[in-house]
Amino acid sequence: MSQESTPVERQLSVTRRRNTLLVLLMLWTFLYNVLIKQQEPVEAFFGILDTVSDDFVMGALLTVTLGSLIVLVFGLTKLYTQMIANVYSFRILETIVYEDLCRGRVRTGLGRLLHLQDQPLPDRIFPRRPTSIVFCSGLIYAMSWIYVILFSEALFFVSWSAGVDLPVNEKNVLLLPTLALAIPFSARVMAYLRYPYAQDYADFMPGALFVLLLVAALGYLFGSPDQEFFLLRVTRNDSYLFSLLTNGVFLAFIPVFFELMFWMFELGRDAEAVEADSASDPATSIASTPE
Repeated sequence: MSQESTPVERQLSVTRRRNTLLVLLMLWTFLYNVLIKQQEPVEAFFGILDTVSDDFVMGALLTVTLGSLIVLVFGLTKLYTQMIANVYSFRILETIVYEDLCRGRVRTGLGRLLHLQDQPLPDRIFPRRPTSIVFCSGLIYAMSWIYVILFSEALFFVSWSAGVDLPVNEKNVLLLPTLALAIPFSARVMAYLRYPYAQDYADFMPGALFVLLLVAALGYLFGSPDQEFFLLRVTRNDSYLFSLLTNGVFLAFIPVFFELMFWMFELGRDAEAVEADSASDPATSIASTPE
């Protein structure tokens, strides 16, 4: 029978593994200096630290930065797609904020946010608190603005990559953002209608933004003279920029308007259900009558 190792043996095992990793790293760096940097063996040995600090660490900084940005954009976009594809999302968001985040359970709250679509469904759709209604309305408006900008750029990129040069004029400065807003808003409409594949439809949006971010980064890094951006064309003309801002103020409010109307409709249905229950139960009706 095998006996459990003692703490000293476990510590020695950890030390051996660390030494193995360190030797492997130094050997790989030494061979890199000799084969790639064409250094003499002695110079390559004493240049191991310089190679690790200058070549590997600094060279990986751009990769880590770009990767972190991709993760951040994907994570926020995925969270938003879970919100718009779930008709109960804002009530769930209110619950997470008050039950976890406001009580200091940040890790638990963030974990529930990341798995928003897996949270148990509440008994009501609309938020309970007036402050939550105001906050959710502001969140919808802010995210609508973001998607108006990002998907306008994404649609412009798709057209440009397909060889179609979209003219930027007063009419298209309104038309393109309108089409851009229709993409996430249609997912929310599917949620209103309880369409079972609303989440599947919404899940393509993080991938679209990932491609947009990656292509923009490649065009910037390689200095491509052919790459075109919608926002750059708009900002070069003051009238186009003013038109985009004024149209965006109106467009971004459309999802807020429909969300508030949907909540009012659900509040009306809830009130009718309460009245029906009170009418069918005289004891409840008497108890609910104010003195």
